[in-house]
Amino acid sequence: MDLKLLLAIFAGKLIALIIRIFGKTGATTAPGLFALKVDPQLVKKLSKQIQSGSIIISGTNGKTTTARLISTILSKKYNIIHNRAGSNLLRGIASTLTSKSSLIGKLKSNLAIWEVDEATLPEAIENTAPKIIVLLNLFRDQLDRYGEVDSIRTKWQKSLSRLPKSSTLILNADDPGISFLTKSFRGKVIYFGIYDKQIDLPKIANVADIKHCLNCQSSLKYTALLSAHMGHYTCPNCTFKRPNPNITASNLIFNPNFSTTANLTIDYSPFTLFDSSKIRSRIHYNLPGLYNVYNVLAALCIANIFKIDHKISKDAIEKYTSAFGRFQKIKINNKNIIIFLIKNPAGANEVIRILGQKDKLNLLLILNDNIADGRDVSWIWDTDWELLTSKTKKVQIAGTRAWDLATRLKYAGYKLSKNNIYRKIYYSIKQALKNMNKKDTLLVLPTYTAMLEVQKSLNKMGGKTQWQNQ
Repeated sequence: MDLKLLLAIFAGKLIALIIRIFGKTGATTAPGLFALKVDPQLVKKLSKQIQSGSIIISGTNGKTTTARLISTILSKKYNIIHNRAGSNLLRGIASTLTSKSSLIGKLKSNLAIWEVDEATLPEAIENTAPKIIVLLNLFRDQLDRYGEVDSIRTKWQKSLSRLPKSSTLILNADDPGISFLTKSFRGKVIYFGIYDKQIDLPKIANVADIKHCLNCQSSLKYTALLSAHMGHYTCPNCTFKRPNPNITASNLIFNPNFSTTANLTIDYSPFTLFDSSKIRSRIHYNLPGLYNVYNVLAALCIANIFKIDHKISKDAIEKYTSAFGRFQKIKINNKNIIIFLIKNPAGANEVIRILGQKDKLNLLLILNDNIADGRDVSWIWDTDWELLTSKTKKVQIAGTRAWDLATRLKYAGYKLSKNNIYRKIYYSIKQALKNMNKKDTLLVLPTYTAMLEVQKSLNKMGGKTQWQNQ
């Protein structure tokens, strides 16, 4: 009997109970933090019980959605443990494990799905010994915390090189910084990517974190540039190029109601579904934008590894509903609100592209600079706000750095007054709803901690979630 482990589990459960009793925040991090202080090996020890192993999902954008899609698909076949509502640091994984463990350290789950922060990935790999790792993308994000993408990639590569040959990497073929990671990896690699060379979304100013070959430093050549540095690339002076994806999406249609339609191919054959003697490879799901296409493809890679029937995967994706703030519809007093999380230039630009399909927008933009957001808000100057200037009917701004964002929007040509700039998020939502018609939709674009405040504010106002299409 491992006394240290049992004490750690007890400490974690006790902290979680105290937090629930007193209604405090931190239930997703504090239990794991205290448990790891008692037994730093807790995650490693409990992970060994999970028979089908662990799946790790990481990247700058899309971790939460991809992890939830995978969990939704695989839950039909496995008893899953997943840090679904928690922190994506090691303490969050520890919190989830302690909450799901019995007091004598037994887990009932036979598969783990861990959403992991970019900076935590090497530590998570070391502690969970994952069988599968999904890497979505790597963009500039929270420079004050992470540093440049090159430093993160170097740490990832070193960690991946230590994995056994039995490991599987699932990589975004369209991101040269991600596909490059196979250089020192010994296991199996599966790629996903987008086949289309053009997409029907408004063009944005691409903020590329990679312009040169990571092998020889020559300028990369693109036959298709889809978003930031993602696309179809090749190096003219060495062998580095976009690998052929095993799972692809093509004929993408981004619908006005923020849903998406696409053709899917798996292992170079149609994603086949038999319906009334017809073979179909078309899928329609209620997630917007290019970035969610990549999330869906990554989830399908996992489903294919676990031999999930295509119909089950399709049904799970088409019925999927987003995590709070990642594209969520709320109704308050018969007025519609849609929330899109923004936290870095690449992600914010993709949200802007989605909204650029519409006119007469009512925007509430919220910029915080708390620790979880990153203190550095310079990324707002790399975001293509100009795309929405002529499409915006009304814009209001809130958050701890509201005036910084107001300055940026002034340079983008927005008409602003100090009456449209707030510090308090709750008040900004109330005023925004008060100033709009019932036929209008309020589009809220918050950073991470602002999103949490939006959630609390909407709960106070009695908001009801709306998952159906507009």
